[in-house]
Amino acid sequence: MTFAALLTKELRLRLRRERTIWVLISYLLVMTLLGFLFISRNNPSNGYTVSTLGYGLYTLLVFVQLSLIMFITPAFTTTSINGEKERQTFDLLLCSRLSAFELVAGKLVAGLANAFLLIAASIPLFSLVFFFGGVGPAQVLQTTLVFIVTAIVVGTFGLFCSTLLKRPPVSTAIAYMFCIMWVITPWLLSFLLQLNVPFNNNAQATLIFIGNPILAMISTFTLGPGSPLGSYSFYGTSLAPWITFIIINLLLTIVLLLLSVWLVKPNPIGRLSRLMEKRRPKDKVVATT
Repeated sequence: MTFAALLTKELRLRLRRERTIWVLISYLLVMTLLGFLFISRNNPSNGYTVSTLGYGLYTLLVFVQLSLIMFITPAFTTTSINGEKERQTFDLLLCSRLSAFELVAGKLVAGLANAFLLIAASIPLFSLVFFFGGVGPAQVLQTTLVFIVTAIVVGTFGLFCSTLLKRPPVSTAIAYMFCIMWVITPWLLSFLLQLNVPFNNNAQATLIFIGNPILAMISTFTLGPGSPLGSYSFYGTSLAPWITFIIINLLLTIVLLLLSVWLVKPNPIGRLSRLMEKRRPKDKVVATT
């Protein structure tokens, strides 16, 4: 089996399932219903301007979609490897011509395809915001990038748990715990340590929020130097929190992917010890006469 064959098989199996269709329908129905209820309760007759209504609708859809992505995406990758082991089909993949990287990459791309499908299906809903005003195309583009990176990080961590742990329920539970801790830990630490949450004008954002998806999403709402959020400075370059979020989490994704590639093959600890022995300099034997 080659990488293309594995990817084609995984995509066909995942996208042809009835569950995939119902997840997509439910996903869009939830966002549409919440948007409709928001417009019904906050219409211009209640004192809202059209631009304010559009901005509020956009904010609601953004955080609903972010929550749904973090809730749904782990289910696509947390059983990719250990699920094959439970079905006793993992040995067949190991005996194929697939390398460890091709095996992990094929499973990851197939799992993320479902998440990207959900993001793409919601774009028409976000385009309705332009009829109200208050939101620019640049903000929607930045928000979409944050969505994509969030899905990649969550999906890669789920795949890492699937390669590390033997039981699919355990890997799924740990992946969801990671999503919860990823969101709330910076805010909890900020409260316990009595730090200033980075919502002051022209203030440096606290480092503990550097990879937080909530802060990255909020930073896309207001553009320019008048943003209510601070910025991160790297070697004299000032970066917005959403840009820093993308860079940091893409680096984290690479690390998790490399760890998954190493763990997917049998006996990773034994292979590591043999690798260290090969790199250890051999003792020189001095012959004495």
